[in-house]
Amino acid sequence: MNKADLLAKLEYFAMVHGVTLRAVSSLTDAELDYRPAPAMRTARDLIFHIYAQERALAEAARQGRLTPEAADASNPESDATAAARKSLVTVNDVRSYAEACHRDAESALKTMSDEDLARDVESPFGTFPAWRYFGFAYDEHWHHRGQLYTYLRRLGKEPPMLYDY
Repeated sequence: MNKADLLAKLEYFAMVHGVTLRAVSSLTDAELDYRPAPAMRTARDLIFHIYAQERALAEAARQGRLTPEAADASNPESDATAAARKSLVTVNDVRSYAEACHRDAESALKTMSDEDLARDVESPFGTFPAWRYFGFAYDEHWHHRGQLYTYLRRLGKEPPMLYDY
């Protein structure tokens, strides 16, 4: 993937992100603690993971390496993320966090050249070209947004149409 292709995909990802933000905004502050089953993440933890993962993967692509610590920074079950998660009290807090992570990821990826995008990036799960980390973040976003939509439905809410940009 070259930079022109990445920029086009980032533009589309921004639209996807906008729909996700509408889904997040449909929650109440109390519903952020909703957990569909005891071993599952809360809505707050799920949203934290979606966006912390996006930021971590983009930063890894830019830096040329995803360390185990950076990978763990998107894990809401990790003690290392406790302070960040505790700051997400309200839906507005969660939404602001999501917007900041998405903006940071976009910014990191937009600074990369064609050569940067083609270079290999090491991670705990293998070595891949830097552009692939964008794909990982994009796939992760859609996957976990599907989970969030299931949470919304269980809460009696109709999620935004998937492609209502």
